[in-house]
Amino acid sequence: MAGTKKVSCGKTTVEYDEACAWTCNCALGGGPCNWTVSCPDGRGGFIYTSGTGMVVHPPDDPPSVTIAGTFELCAKGLERLWKRRVIVPPNLRTKVLRKRTVKGSQEEIAQSLGVRLGPHR
Repeated sequence: MAGTKKVSCGKTTVEYDEACAWTCNCALGGGPCNWTVSCPDGRGGFIYTSGTGMVVHPPDDPPSVTIAGTFELCAKGLERLWKRRVIVPPNLRTKVLRKRTVKGSQEEIAQSLGVRLGPHR
């Protein structure tokens, strides 16, 4: 299909429109991987689709996040997965992140992406 991307989160394949952003968060020690696709709704809001991709990781694997899309949409996906606000600096909001995987705690992941975390909801 033209204009779509296909990615994997755990053992689940996710297909989404190229105007959207994709986030996959895998828990520490073999928990499920949760994914979210964040899309602009055309009226200034966002539409989310999410699910779980089951996968078994070794118990000593650190948590990880794989993301792709604009910083703003990736942050919206992380907010839903982490249940806390993700603050993107204005100069990064429209920049596009190529698919990348970052490992560590939520704070370590946020720091490596250049964003800040708000309190838990």
